[in-house]
Amino acid sequence: MAGGVIARLAGAGAALYEAAWETRRAVYARGWLRPRRVPARVVSIGNLTVGGTGKTTLTLHLARRAIERGMRCAVVCRDYRADRSGMSDEATLYRQALDGEREGRVFVGARKRERAAAAAAAGFETVLVDDGFSTWSLERDLDVVLLDARDPWGGGALLPAGRLREPRRALQRAAVVVVSRLGPGEDPEPCLREVAGYAPAALLAAGRHRVRDVAPLHAGDPLPASRRVRVVTGTGNPQAVAATAREAGLEVISLSAYRDHHWFSEGEARRELDAARREDAALLLTAKDAVRWRRQSHATPVVVLRVIWEWVRGGDAVERLVLGEGP
Repeated sequence: MAGGVIARLAGAGAALYEAAWETRRAVYARGWLRPRRVPARVVSIGNLTVGGTGKTTLTLHLARRAIERGMRCAVVCRDYRADRSGMSDEATLYRQALDGEREGRVFVGARKRERAAAAAAAGFETVLVDDGFSTWSLERDLDVVLLDARDPWGGGALLPAGRLREPRRALQRAAVVVVSRLGPGEDPEPCLREVAGYAPAALLAAGRHRVRDVAPLHAGDPLPASRRVRVVTGTGNPQAVAATAREAGLEVISLSAYRDHHWFSEGEARRELDAARREDAALLLTAKDAVRWRRQSHATPVVVLRVIWEWVRGGDAVERLVLGEGP
């Protein structure tokens, strides 16, 4: 009985959500509101669903490619669930990877349109917007949308009944659709064929997270001899983290999942470390989790699973298009 009531409420909520989305779409389509243009090439790397699809990993990959080509490239991201310093986990990762000893390439704030304008004013010619597909107020040159190969449609329903942030037909706005999180050797064609029906004009591509390495949380600490790990993660796709850990040759003994972007308290860290010790396992975090982890000394080893983006299909074409180098 209770389950039926909850399902009906979720369905009603999804109907209201779709009505609000359609209203916003119509307001922009009729020109009553207009997106703002900034004097730079603006590319969004976004999602159709809530949950992790790999946009941060792909955005980092594309930013590095732009920098390697000598381009002035910046990244814009939200300060979502930031710490006391105003930095989110994603912003910290971007700054660690792209800024080095100096700051300047990463623009963080609540309003992506304003942050993109600031990046353009600072002289950056290419601006990559993390999670900008639903930012109607900012005009983009290109929209790249990622879909998780395991569940591309987020359960098939809009929020709150499912995980879709926009209806499937919204893919018609995308210039590039990337099927992500493929397994090793997995054929992307079945998923790409399904996607093509919703984005007939888009360039279709596929990619995956490839394990870069497993490193100790504290530089200089030795890696544990055992391959047993307790996965602790506050990311959008905990099961994908566990699958990647197994791909790295680790034995996943347990998985402890927290809300996406969760900042771990000292008490939570101690409890998780104690649980890993009882399981005779190391504690494993993703690079994004490590930003939000309370570093403390403990007999239980803590390791970080680090991944990089790997194209499976269409990568060269996507990179040329994103970086403005032609089809």
